[in-house]
Amino acid sequence: MVEIPDYLIERSREARARFQGTDGGGSEASSTAVEPVAASEETVAAATETPQAEIEKIEPPKPVAPWVTAAKNRKKIPVWMAPVALFLPIWAFMIWGTLEEPTSNEEGPVAVGGEVYSQCAACHGVGGGGGVGYQLNEGEVLKTFPDVESHIAWVVNGSSTAGTPYGNPMREGGQRISQQQGVMPGFSSLGSLQILEVVLYERVTHGLQSPESLEAYIIWAESGDLPVWESGVSPQMIASSFSEFLETNVEAEEAYEETLEEAAG
Repeated sequence: MVEIPDYLIERSREARARFQGTDGGGSEASSTAVEPVAASEETVAAATETPQAEIEKIEPPKPVAPWVTAAKNRKKIPVWMAPVALFLPIWAFMIWGTLEEPTSNEEGPVAVGGEVYSQCAACHGVGGGGGVGYQLNEGEVLKTFPDVESHIAWVVNGSSTAGTPYGNPMREGGQRISQQQGVMPGFSSLGSLQILEVVLYERVTHGLQSPESLEAYIIWAESGDLPVWESGVSPQMIASSFSEFLETNVEAEEAYEETLEEAAG
């Protein structure tokens, strides 16, 4: 076995140290070179041991109920409506204060007569414009029956047989003639009160006669003191019954006399 001299071993150690950039012994250089590796392993181990962060779970939004969506999309009351709504009661009170008492055309016998007239509308038209029967509106009915008594008798008895004249013989435009297809039946079955009510309605609504000029007849209807009008009653008989009523009712008599004075004047 060949023994290596010590100086050769020392040179080899120095050359290795220069190559590695150190000037210490081989054991020190070896331990120094290993330290970075050891440190790197520790870092990897520490990184491996670090727990992973938990991922936050985000729940999806809950669906909106249909009625909530409808409420959000519903048109809102404009802001300017608030003061208007505030003054509505005041405005209504002011309007109510200007209202007048309803006339007899809006309530009472004349208004009730409008309901009875529904039985006449099939022939004379809802508005009195005529159809199977003659026209009543635009004052035509007053041309045929200038007085209430003849008008009442016509409703009670109906019109004559076809071809027979009836009503005012001096009627403007000629006297009415019963037509074959327009013979009017009698309505005595209605009763005296309903007959008087429908006559008053036709004269005011279709004949354009003022309710004031019929005030005495309206009082007569409201009194209920009416005779029974049966088929065959004449205008003279009705006028006689009305005169007897005026003698017992001062208010009606005064209203009737006032009407006559206005007609004469």
